[in-house]
Amino acid sequence: MKTEALFIAGVATYLPPATKVEQAVADGRFDAQDAEDTQLQSVCEATDEAPPEMAVAAARDALERSGHRADDIALLLHACVYFQGLELYPTASYIHREVLGDHSALAFEVKNASNGCMTALDIAARSLAATDDVAALVTTADKVSPPAIDRWNSDIGIVPGDGASAMVLSKRSGFARVLSTSTVSDPTLERLHRGDAPFTPHHDPTLPIDLRLRKLQYLGDVELDEFTRRFRAGLSDCVDRALRDADIRLGDIVRFVVPHFGRIVLQREVLAALDIDLDLTTWSWGRTVGHLGAGDQIAGLGHLVEERAVDVGDLVMLLGVGAGFTWTCAVVRIVELPEWPARSAGSGLGGGGS
Repeated sequence: MKTEALFIAGVATYLPPATKVEQAVADGRFDAQDAEDTQLQSVCEATDEAPPEMAVAAARDALERSGHRADDIALLLHACVYFQGLELYPTASYIHREVLGDHSALAFEVKNASNGCMTALDIAARSLAATDDVAALVTTADKVSPPAIDRWNSDIGIVPGDGASAMVLSKRSGFARVLSTSTVSDPTLERLHRGDAPFTPHHDPTLPIDLRLRKLQYLGDVELDEFTRRFRAGLSDCVDRALRDADIRLGDIVRFVVPHFGRIVLQREVLAALDIDLDLTTWSWGRTVGHLGAGDQIAGLGHLVEERAVDVGDLVMLLGVGAGFTWTCAVVRIVELPEWPARSAGSGLGGGGS
């Protein structure tokens, strides 16, 4: 979708302290071969922080950085992958009350696996284009906890990290202009994350979720090459649509914000598919925080801007992918390098933030 007069006005993250991968190996929590294969350096691990609290911390900073008032926000989308701290509870409404106060806004959760923040960005872009609303807030927050999830051994080639991110989209102004968004899906691949697992009345939290087993069950019936072919086709289609709507070429992109996968998975599923160089991506930073559930792309863009790894005029592509499968891309042009205020006193939780 080609976008008109849509900007990213503010982004922020909340990141708890990170555990060195070598320490996790020494502690016997992470297999040495898996550590070598993923080439991760460290992974963020929350302690007492609940996901909604981390989301609130990031959202407050993003809103302050955006220059918007709370009552400018007409839409709040909270994307997440894992348990948010309480069942049968509207997490988005908690974030709404804590960050925006009591003014009316549409707030709801987006559950689209690791493509959550990108799906939310696409939804928000479409909503703002179709209404007189001025601004939208996208938040993410995820935290994995035992025994339900064994962080270091629950997946193949991916290690989840804890943290939150937030982005304010605006029709007025911002540091980056959104030129296009696109979303493509291929539900024939949904079984990769289901395997042979049956549907049950409820999840038993004492039984660890084993994505390794599910994926191996799927790959026992479907060749990895066939999965990879369809995956790359979906991603390439998504990227082509975003480039076409932005009226640019892939070679015009200066930096790519990619999911925080391990090195082998990133190479097979993203870099080889698009024939892009690792040095043009956010890999060097992503490998220090882990896969932030639904929030890699907002966090990655924020890192590029804060570290001045982009310049005014640069084109950046945000690449999202989630189980199911869906792919979402956004092309943005950096129009300003903002001097954001420091984190507000009391806006964070003990231990992290950027």
